[in-house]
Amino acid sequence: MKVLALAGYDSFLNTARLIAPYFEKHGASVEFGIVKARSKTQITERQVAEMGIERLVQNIDIRRFCEEGRFRDYDIILSCLEGLSSRRIFYYLAQHDEKRPFVISLYPGLLLRNAYEGHAARAPADRIWLNCRRDLQAYQAMCRSFGMDGSNARLFGLASVLEKVERMPVVDRNGPVVFFEQAVIPRFYEERKYMVEALCDLARRYPDRSFLIKARASGKQATLHSAWHAIDKLLDEVASEEKGVPDNIQMTGETATQLLSCASCCLTVTSTVAVEAIHAGVPTALVSDIGASDDYGLQYFYGSNLLTGLEQLDLDNVSAPDPDWLLTHTHDPYKVIEDLVQDCIENAKTGQLDHWSRSIAMGSMGIQKTLLQPDPEYFLSQGYKKRRSIFSTIRLRIAKWLGH
Repeated sequence: MKVLALAGYDSFLNTARLIAPYFEKHGASVEFGIVKARSKTQITERQVAEMGIERLVQNIDIRRFCEEGRFRDYDIILSCLEGLSSRRIFYYLAQHDEKRPFVISLYPGLLLRNAYEGHAARAPADRIWLNCRRDLQAYQAMCRSFGMDGSNARLFGLASVLEKVERMPVVDRNGPVVFFEQAVIPRFYEERKYMVEALCDLARRYPDRSFLIKARASGKQATLHSAWHAIDKLLDEVASEEKGVPDNIQMTGETATQLLSCASCCLTVTSTVAVEAIHAGVPTALVSDIGASDDYGLQYFYGSNLLTGLEQLDLDNVSAPDPDWLLTHTHDPYKVIEDLVQDCIENAKTGQLDHWSRSIAMGSMGIQKTLLQPDPEYFLSQGYKKRRSIFSTIRLRIAKWLGH
């Protein structure tokens, strides 16, 4: 039994790395592939090495990979891909439906926004592993509304929770307060600078506490999203101003797992690390200063009892998460992963493959056919969602004419 784990970026590859041992435990061999999703660097060799991945990591162009039939070397594809790459792999594999591998699709992080586009892109999978009951219910409701079978969905949990956090025997108020930055949440200069200033004010209120800021990426690390205004640069900017930066706040390069092992409090705006911290038993607060915004995904945490403004935050009395919210928005993957892996291996062995009728969630067959005419990539990359220029119109008409 051979498994190919596909990923495009650092957190996606880490998800594949954490799941791989459970397939190996059942006798499967696992290889890793980095899927080409953009022209610039997606992940560096150093990032791969830091994850401890020693097995083959191949670079894969999905279209060529499928057209050359290389997928036939594998029994299972574990797809830890973003939405557009998911669309591509299902489209090109569908050309070989009878001979293709069993495909599992999952999310590498919380589904904070654009939930239904994400569900639609992954719906054709033989199995889609979802993070929580909220996501499972939303996916199945979508399938029912389109007259589709949603029985391919399974409740899994957040894969990054499989990275076990070993809490230090004694973690008290002397442990660091850690702020985990998101690259594009918030996105704009004024918002991000305000956040740094407010963190500095919080550090001044608690001069005997240590504050650490964990950047989403540092140095030459590559990520899915790049910050428009890097938090370390903003910290330097604030340091040059009149109030400056207090001595008890600094940047850190430690991993999230290392930091959660000793943190007295986890602070973030909206981030997967919040759920990781909750699972690890770390007091957690979601910073609400930026306000409500669909684009920032804070709505995932509505009802959690964890939202607070930095001015109101009491580090000695951080609120506990609401039990009802925990039930619907979190799930422990350790409870189900063995059964989920066994289910997929058994179905891959028997060749019980779905014929991917759920692809209609990406649009009716009529509109898919229309949008596929110029070039499949035009539809798969959602190029049609960009404003049409006169040059684009001419190019597409010429392509259509030449095709005739």
